[in-house]
Amino acid sequence: MTLYRNLALAILYFCCSNSINAQDFYKPISAKFILEFGTEWGGDELITVQFTNGNDQTMHAGQGIHLAGGTQLEFSKIKDLILRMSFGLKWSPTAADDANIAFTRLPFTVLPFWKIKNHFRVGVGATAHLIPKFHGDGFVDDVKFSSSLGPRFEFGYKWIAITYSLMKYESEFDEVIDGNAFGVILSYSFSGKKK
Repeated sequence: MTLYRNLALAILYFCCSNSINAQDFYKPISAKFILEFGTEWGGDELITVQFTNGNDQTMHAGQGIHLAGGTQLEFSKIKDLILRMSFGLKWSPTAADDANIAFTRLPFTVLPFWKIKNHFRVGVGATAHLIPKFHGDGFVDDVKFSSSLGPRFEFGYKWIAITYSLMKYESEFDEVIDGNAFGVILSYSFSGKKK
């Protein structure tokens, strides 16, 4: 009887195990981590920095290096839909060695994508740039800004995408600056599960 009982328990365990694995496989929503890195250009002129060697550099409100992390959601019932939510840093430095003049902001983005054939995707969503600030590092005055919620468009292939964001910044002196930007973004998604 012990042999039959052990066999029955083994079969029960196998069935339950398969049932649990099936439930894991058919999750209605699956989540992955995402990392993004890229660069953007555009917007109104913020400042032109003069260097001691006679060269100069013009900073624009839309330009910057983009670093972000977040979550990618995929839906089992709508296989062509992807939803990405990310939070990061957009930083526009100057080439000066003796000054840390920069324009910083913290972009929070929600972007639904629709997958197209052959690994292409197109997305339309929204972004908000939190705590925008121009750092003058003592050479010019610091300026704090507020930003509006703006649309963001993205067209990608696998891990690379072209982006366009519409953004307005309003300074503490009530000056409105255009921060619209084109960009190129590299992204990587991973589930974090050990195989």
